[in-house]
Amino acid sequence: MTDLSYVRTGWADTVGMPLLLRSLLLLLALQAPTAVRAAPPLVPAEARALMTEIAAASDARDVKRLAAALAADCRIELRTLIEGQERVTLYTRDDYLAMLEHGYAAMADLEDYHYAVHELSLTLETDPPAATLVSAISESFTFQGRHHETLSEETSRLERRDGRLMLVAVSSLTRGN
Repeated sequence: MTDLSYVRTGWADTVGMPLLLRSLLLLLALQAPTAVRAAPPLVPAEARALMTEIAAASDARDVKRLAAALAADCRIELRTLIEGQERVTLYTRDDYLAMLEHGYAAMADLEDYHYAVHELSLTLETDPPAATLVSAISESFTFQGRHHETLSEETSRLERRDGRLMLVAVSSLTRGN
């Protein structure tokens, strides 16, 4: 003979409970996943404020301030087409910041530097809250006695991380002299 008895333990033991109480427990169990509070949606002003901060930090050549806006896992793809030569460089956040501080044309070595952002489009996403901005970036500077001007088409992705809006990815195509 097979023993069909079982041990009843924990909250799942509802056999002896009234139907109404069992129904309430089932309803609460089904509602539990939705009880987790979703991150608030982004608003255009919030995304633009972060990009304004990034532009101001860039224009001031303030690498530490710029670093504060980049997520730890930020990925940066820089494609350049300068004087007929095309180059693609992929950076992690740390590699990018090191290049800005100590690279061939480090920010501190540029004279008469100016950086400006001209927004082309902003797309907000709700799940998860994020924003994608497409911008035109103009830069001008003097390096080793020679004046340079560049224009970049840039796509930036912003996401909320630990309650704070951060830049998580950038892809740009830069043309210049």
